[in-house]
Amino acid sequence: MIQDERYVSLSTWKKDGSRKRTPVWIALLSEGWVGFTTGEKTWKVRRIQTNPSVELQPCNSKGQLVKDSKMLSGLARVVKLDEKEYKLIKKAIRKKYGIQDVLISFFGQFSKKYGDSCAVIISLDEDTLA
Repeated sequence: MIQDERYVSLSTWKKDGSRKRTPVWIALLSEGWVGFTTGEKTWKVRRIQTNPSVELQPCNSKGQLVKDSKMLSGLARVVKLDEKEYKLIKKAIRKKYGIQDVLISFFGQFSKKYGDSCAVIISLDEDTLA
């Protein structure tokens, strides 16, 4: 299942319709819902705000897709730091990635290049969950 993968390639869509992939950590929120944290000024967040359609596929840390892996489609929504859902996603990511998330969060607070932290919630299409 997609939530069991260490890294997942997130596909978002540029204004010209071309695909942009980036590897992300992902955690299960509830059946059919996954999420990840990121910076609010990242390009993936900007693209999601323009077009919420996304695709997820297992990959390695460099974003190379796992051979013969299944792609899932869904709709994404950006959640700001002060929203209730942000804490749920952050807790799920912390539980899954442990000390790695602690370190990235710690060092990330010293850089505002990507803005404040936010989260992305993805509702996966029901027919792709099987």
